[in-house]
Parts: sequence; C-alpha cells; structure tokens
Amino acid sequence: MREDIPLLSRWIVRAFQKYWRLARGLDLFVEACVVDEAGCTLMVQNESGSTWELPAGLVHNGENLETALRRVLRERAGIEVNGNPALSFFYAGAKDRHIGVYRVRHWRRVTEPSARKVRFFPFHSLPPNIAAQTAERIRRSVQDRIAPEV
Repeated sequence: MREDIPLLSRWIVRAFQKYWRLARGLDLFVEACVVDEAGCTLMVQNESGSTWELPAGLVHNGENLETALRRVLRERAGIEVNGNPALSFFYAGAKDRHIGVYRVRHWRRVTEPSARKVRFFPFHSLPPNIAAQTAERIRRSVQDRIAPEV
C-alpha cells in the first residue's frame, strides 16, 4: 500500500471541511424569555397552533442580536423592549441553527399581537404541549442561571 494515501486523504478531508464551512454557513436566531411583573412567561403558539413556544426569529443580514430581538418581539408579540435585554446563553439547535436566548423583564405592549395566540403562563403551570427543552430554557432564564450552572 502506498504511504502517501493517508496524507492525501487528510488533505482532502480538511479541504472539504473548509469548503462546507464557507458554503453552508450557519443560521443565527434569537429567542426571548419575556417575563411580566407576576413572573409569568410570554409564549406564542406555533404556526399550526399545536404547541406553544418562546417568541423567536431569524437574525437578518446587517442586524445584531439585540436589534433582531426587538424586531421579533414587536412583530410576533406586539411588545417593545425598554432598556437593555440580558443575553442569557446560546445553544445549538437543529440544522446548523445557533440561538441566542434573551431574558426580557422591562417591556411594554405597543400593538396587538399578530394572528398567532400570545399568552403569559406562570412558570409552575406551563402548557402541557411544550417541548421539554423549551421548559428548561424558560427555567434557566427565569432563575437567572446560565447554561453551565444547570
């Protein structure tokens, strides 16, 4: 067997890795854990109406995370963020998605929400049809804990 084949295969693997990193890229999203004075968390129904989730959206080109967060909350929930929201943590979602989770405690309603249902749920009685990962992200944000502390 030729000795240069393993060396050549390592170069090919590295070349493909670099190509895919540049060609595929990553999708960056923001997600908000909006909490009211009573400690309830804002949730929106997904498009099919089958489950509840935290308000989230894609970060557009030229936007930073905080600008995207403000846009998403205005569009999906009809609220405006007052002050500076706190970035709680990042996590990797499915399909090369990276999501920054913000905790928003200071806000005000400015318009009626979009067609989706929007409700505040107490932390101890979240809707039964939410994903376990969503409940965990809410818990981390409400308790002001970062991912490594859990």
